Amino acid sequence: MKKVLWVLGILALVLAACGSSSTPTAIPTVMLDDIDVDSSAPVSRGTVTASGVVLPAREASMAFTVGGNVKTVNVAVGGRVRAGQVLIELDNTIARLEVEQAKRALRELTSPASIAAAERAAASAQKDMEDAQNKVYALDLPRASELKLDTVKSDLALAKRQLALASDEYRRVDRLPEGDSKKAKALAALTAAEMRVNQLQAEYDWYTGKPTETDAAIVRANFAGAEAAVQEAEWYLAALKGEPVPPEATGFQLTQLQQARDNLEAAQARLDNTRLTAPFNGVVAAISISAGEFASPGLPLIVVIDMDHFQVETTDLSELQITKVKVGDAATISVDALNQEFNGEVISISPLANTLGGDVVYKVTIDFDETPAGLLGGMSATVEISDK
Repeated sequence: MKKVLWVLGILALVLAACGSSSTPTAIPTVMLDDIDVDSSAPVSRGTVTASGVVLPAREASMAFTVGGNVKTVNVAVGGRVRAGQVLIELDNTIARLEVEQAKRALRELTSPASIAAAERAAASAQKDMEDAQNKVYALDLPRASELKLDTVKSDLALAKRQLALASDEYRRVDRLPEGDSKKAKALAALTAAEMRVNQLQAEYDWYTGKPTETDAAIVRANFAGAEAAVQEAEWYLAALKGEPVPPEATGFQLTQLQQARDNLEAAQARLDNTRLTAPFNGVVAAISISAGEFASPGLPLIVVIDMDHFQVETTDLSELQITKVKVGDAATISVDALNQEFNGEVISISPLANTLGGDVVYKVTIDFDETPAGLLGGMSATVEISDK
C-alpha cells in the first residue's frame, strides 16, 4: 500500500510586464513507499538509577537450642573466625561424659576380637545350614542301598530263627522252679534273641520306610532356621566391618550394634548443641553474652558476617523503575566512601514491596564482579542498572 502526500506550495507566477495572465501550474502528487518497522529488534529498557547500601553477602545470627551456663567465649568482636571454629561453649561436662561412654561401648562391639568371633559364628552357621540342607535332600532319597537292605534282611531272618530256637528251649525248662540255673539261662537267651529281632526289624523298617509329614516338616523347618541364621550372621559381620547392609537386615547382635551407633550419634548431637560454631569464614560483628552467664535457648548471642563477599541492596527503587530491571542486568556501583565505581550484576529482585515515605519501593540485590578492597558493610552506594 502506498501513501499519497499532497505537497502544498505557493507557486509565484511571474506575470509579464504587459499584465497578461497565464494558466496556473498543476500541483504534483508525490508517492512514498511504506516504512517497514522490524518488530523483532530488541527494545532497550534504558538505565535506572537508585540508592543502595553495602551489606555482607552472608550474615549468621546464632543461638543455642538448649539452655545452660556459658563456660567460655572464645572470640571477641572484630576477630576473624574460621568455618567450624567453636565460638561460644556451654558447660557440657555431662554431655562429654556421655559421648565417651558411647564411644567405649561401640569400641567394644567392633574390636578385632569381636570381629573374629563374628567370623567364627558365621562359619559355624554355614556348616549347620549345609548339614540341614543335606537332611532335606535325604527326604527324597532311599535310606539304604540294595546291598544294605539285603544284609539287614538276611540278619533279620537269622535272628528270627535264633529267637524260635531260644523260645523252644525256654518252653522245655519253663516248669522248673524259679531260680533254677537252666531256666535262668534259657530266659536270658530268649530275651537277647527278642531284642536282636526287634533291633533288626526296626532297622529294616526304617530303611524301607518313608519319613512322616511331621518328620519332613521338622527337617525343612530346621533348614529354614539355619539359612536365616547364616544370613543374620553375614549381615552382622558386614556391619562390624563397616560395610553396607540392607534396611531389612535383622538379628539380635546387629540390633545391638546399630543401637550402640545410634547412642553415640545422639550423644554427639547433645554435645554439639552446647557449642556455637562459625558457619563460614568471617568476622565477629556482635556478642551479647559473657562467660558465666546463662544462655537461654533461641536467644541470638553472636553475629558473624562474611567480610570477603559483599552485595548492594537498593533502598529507593520505585514501582515504575522496577519494571525496567531484570535479573542478570549489568550495574555500575558508585561507593561514596571509596569514591570509586565498580561493575556488578543484578542477582535477585524482591517479589514484595516496601514503603518509603509513602512510596512503594522494591529491593534489588546486586553482586560485585570483584570485591573491592576497603569495602565495609553499611557504606552507601549509588547504582546504575542497564540491560546488557
